[in-house]
Amino acid sequence: MQPNPWDDLTAETGEQQILIDGQPAQISTGFGNQIIMLQPPSSAAKIIGILLIIYGAFNAVALLLSIVGFTNEEIRAEQGLSALDIILNLVSGFVAIGTAILGGIWMMNYKRKGVHLVLLGIFIGFLLSIALSLTGSTDVAAQDLDLNENAVSALVVGISAVCNAVCALIVAIPLMVSNNGLDDSKLFG
Repeated sequence: MQPNPWDDLTAETGEQQILIDGQPAQISTGFGNQIIMLQPPSSAAKIIGILLIIYGAFNAVALLLSIVGFTNEEIRAEQGLSALDIILNLVSGFVAIGTAILGGIWMMNYKRKGVHLVLLGIFIGFLLSIALSLTGSTDVAAQDLDLNENAVSALVVGISAVCNAVCALIVAIPLMVSNNGLDDSKLFG
Protein backbone atom coordinates (compact mmCIF):
# COMPACT_ATOMS: atom_id res chain seq x y z
CA MET A 1 0.00 0.00 0.00
CA GLN A 2 1.30 3.39 -0.97
CA PRO A 3 1.37 6.31 1.46
CA ASN A 4 -1.34 8.94 1.11
CA PRO A 5 0.01 11.85 -1.01
CA TRP A 6 -2.00 14.30 1.07
CA ASP A 7 -0.25 13.37 4.27
CA ASP A 8 3.12 14.50 3.00
CA LEU A 9 3.95 17.94 4.36
CA THR A 10 7.16 18.34 2.39
CA ALA A 11 7.21 20.27 -0.83
CA GLU A 12 8.98 19.20 -3.98
CA THR A 13 11.92 21.32 -2.90
CA GLY A 14 12.24 19.39 0.33
CA GLU A 15 11.07 22.20 2.61
CA GLN A 16 8.36 21.50 5.09
CA GLN A 17 4.97 23.19 4.52
CA ILE A 18 2.85 24.74 7.24
CA LEU A 19 -0.61 23.32 7.66
CA ILE A 20 -3.19 25.40 9.52
CA ASP A 21 -5.86 23.33 11.11
CA GLY A 22 -9.03 24.71 12.71
CA GLN A 23 -11.69 27.30 12.01
CA PRO A 24 -11.36 31.02 11.38
CA ALA A 25 -12.47 33.31 14.20
CA GLN A 26 -16.22 33.84 14.29
CA ILE A 27 -17.53 37.36 14.86
CA SER A 28 -20.63 37.19 16.99
CA THR A 29 -23.45 39.61 16.20
CA GLY A 30 -25.66 38.50 19.06
CA PHE A 31 -26.83 40.56 21.97
CA GLY A 32 -23.42 40.55 23.63
CA ASN A 33 -21.58 42.58 21.00
CA GLN A 34 -22.36 46.08 19.82
CA ILE A 35 -22.31 47.01 16.16
CA ILE A 36 -21.51 50.63 15.42
CA MET A 37 -22.63 51.87 12.03
CA LEU A 38 -20.28 54.40 10.55
CA GLN A 39 -22.32 56.33 8.03
CA PRO A 40 -23.55 59.88 7.64
CA PRO A 41 -26.72 60.79 9.56
CA SER A 42 -30.07 60.31 7.90
CA SER A 43 -31.40 63.28 5.97
CA ALA A 44 -34.99 62.70 7.14
CA ALA A 45 -34.81 65.56 9.66
CA LYS A 46 -33.49 67.97 7.04
CA ILE A 47 -36.14 67.02 4.46
CA ILE A 48 -39.04 67.25 6.90
CA GLY A 49 -37.63 70.53 8.22
CA ILE A 50 -37.69 71.99 4.70
CA LEU A 51 -41.24 70.74 4.18
CA LEU A 52 -42.29 72.34 7.48
CA ILE A 53 -40.84 75.70 6.44
CA ILE A 54 -42.76 75.51 3.15
CA TYR A 55 -45.92 74.55 5.08
CA GLY A 56 -45.44 77.53 7.40
CA ALA A 57 -45.02 79.87 4.42
CA PHE A 58 -48.25 78.60 2.85
CA ASN A 59 -50.03 79.04 6.19
CA ALA A 60 -48.74 82.62 6.39
CA VAL A 61 -50.21 83.42 2.97
CA ALA A 62 -53.50 81.73 3.90
CA LEU A 63 -53.65 83.68 7.17
CA LEU A 64 -53.13 86.95 5.33
CA LEU A 65 -55.97 86.08 2.96
CA SER A 66 -58.15 85.13 5.95
CA ILE A 67 -57.45 88.46 7.61
CA VAL A 68 -58.58 90.21 4.44
CA GLY A 69 -61.77 88.11 4.56
CA PHE A 70 -62.29 88.80 8.26
CA THR A 71 -62.26 92.55 7.66
CA ASN A 72 -65.22 92.32 5.28
CA GLU A 73 -68.48 92.45 7.22
CA GLU A 74 -70.50 90.66 4.51
CA ILE A 75 -68.18 87.65 4.50
CA ARG A 76 -68.29 87.40 8.29
CA ALA A 77 -72.09 87.54 8.25
CA GLU A 78 -72.34 84.99 5.43
CA GLN A 79 -70.12 82.48 7.26
CA GLY A 80 -71.57 83.22 10.67
CA LEU A 81 -68.24 84.16 12.28
CA SER A 82 -68.20 85.83 15.66
CA ALA A 83 -65.34 87.78 17.21
CA LEU A 84 -64.36 84.69 19.24
CA ASP A 85 -64.20 82.58 16.06
CA ILE A 86 -61.93 85.14 14.40
CA ILE A 87 -59.65 85.31 17.45
CA LEU A 88 -59.39 81.50 17.67
CA ASN A 89 -58.65 81.26 13.94
CA LEU A 90 -55.93 83.92 14.20
CA VAL A 91 -54.32 82.31 17.27
CA SER A 92 -54.42 78.90 15.58
CA GLY A 93 -52.83 80.36 12.45
CA PHE A 94 -50.05 82.10 14.36
CA VAL A 95 -49.32 78.92 16.36
CA ALA A 96 -49.15 76.85 13.17
CA ILE A 97 -46.91 79.35 11.38
CA GLY A 98 -44.56 79.95 14.30
CA THR A 99 -44.08 76.33 15.31
CA ALA A 100 -43.76 75.06 11.73
CA ILE A 101 -41.15 77.60 10.63
CA LEU A 102 -39.08 77.66 13.85
CA GLY A 103 -39.34 73.89 14.33
CA GLY A 104 -38.44 73.35 10.66
CA ILE A 105 -35.33 75.50 11.00
CA TRP A 106 -34.29 73.61 14.13
CA MET A 107 -34.92 70.26 12.41
CA MET A 108 -32.80 71.32 9.45
CA ASN A 109 -29.98 71.89 11.95
CA TYR A 110 -30.57 68.40 13.44
CA LYS A 111 -31.96 69.67 16.74
CA ARG A 112 -34.35 67.32 18.51
CA LYS A 113 -36.21 70.25 20.08
CA GLY A 114 -37.52 71.16 16.61
CA VAL A 115 -39.49 67.91 16.46
CA HIS A 116 -40.83 68.51 19.96
CA LEU A 117 -41.84 72.09 19.12
CA VAL A 118 -43.77 71.06 16.02
CA LEU A 119 -45.50 68.22 17.89
CA LEU A 120 -46.49 70.70 20.60
CA GLY A 121 -47.80 73.08 17.91
CA ILE A 122 -49.88 70.29 16.37
CA PHE A 123 -51.37 69.46 19.78
CA ILE A 124 -52.19 73.12 20.53
CA GLY A 125 -53.73 73.48 17.07
CA PHE A 126 -55.89 70.42 17.73
CA LEU A 127 -57.10 71.89 21.03
CA LEU A 128 -57.89 75.18 19.28
CA SER A 129 -59.85 73.37 16.57
CA ILE A 130 -61.90 71.62 19.26
CA ALA A 131 -62.59 74.97 20.93
CA LEU A 132 -63.50 76.48 17.55
CA SER A 133 -65.98 73.69 16.80
CA LEU A 134 -67.63 74.16 20.20
CA THR A 135 -68.16 77.93 19.79
CA GLY A 136 -71.00 77.46 17.35
CA SER A 137 -69.05 78.10 14.17
CA THR A 138 -70.59 74.95 12.69
CA ASP A 139 -74.12 76.44 12.62
CA VAL A 140 -73.93 77.39 8.94
CA ALA A 141 -72.58 73.98 7.92
CA ALA A 142 -75.27 72.23 9.97
CA GLN A 143 -78.00 74.26 8.28
CA ASP A 144 -76.58 73.60 4.81
CA LEU A 145 -76.35 69.84 5.41
CA ASP A 146 -79.65 69.57 7.36
CA LEU A 147 -77.80 67.93 10.26
CA ASN A 148 -77.72 68.42 13.98
CA GLU A 149 -75.10 70.97 15.10
CA ASN A 150 -73.62 68.46 17.57
CA ALA A 151 -73.18 65.88 14.79
CA VAL A 152 -71.33 68.41 12.64
CA SER A 153 -69.12 69.40 15.59
CA ALA A 154 -68.32 65.74 16.29
CA LEU A 155 -67.50 65.19 12.62
CA VAL A 156 -65.21 68.23 12.58
CA VAL A 157 -63.39 67.09 15.74
CA GLY A 158 -63.01 63.54 14.37
CA ILE A 159 -61.58 64.69 11.06
CA SER A 160 -59.28 67.09 12.88
CA ALA A 161 -58.07 64.29 15.17
CA VAL A 162 -57.23 62.02 12.24
CA CYS A 163 -55.46 64.77 10.29
CA ASN A 164 -53.45 65.90 13.32
CA ALA A 165 -52.44 62.30 14.11
CA VAL A 166 -51.16 61.80 10.56
CA CYS A 167 -49.27 65.11 10.71
CA ALA A 168 -47.72 64.12 14.05
CA LEU A 169 -46.58 60.80 12.62
CA ILE A 170 -44.99 62.51 9.64
CA VAL A 171 -43.20 65.02 11.87
CA ALA A 172 -41.98 62.21 14.17
CA ILE A 173 -40.29 60.30 11.33
CA PRO A 174 -36.80 61.63 12.24
CA LEU A 175 -37.23 60.22 15.75
CA MET A 176 -38.03 56.77 14.33
CA VAL A 177 -35.11 56.59 11.88
CA SER A 178 -31.92 54.89 13.04
CA ASN A 179 -28.85 57.12 12.95
CA ASN A 180 -31.07 60.21 12.75
CA GLY A 181 -28.26 62.57 13.70
CA LEU A 182 -30.45 64.60 16.08
CA ASP A 183 -28.72 66.13 19.07
CA ASP A 184 -29.89 65.81 22.67
CA SER A 185 -31.47 69.26 22.91
CA LYS A 186 -34.75 69.56 24.79
CA LEU A 187 -37.56 72.00 24.35
CA PHE A 188 -38.08 72.48 28.07
CA GLY A 189 -35.19 72.13 30.49
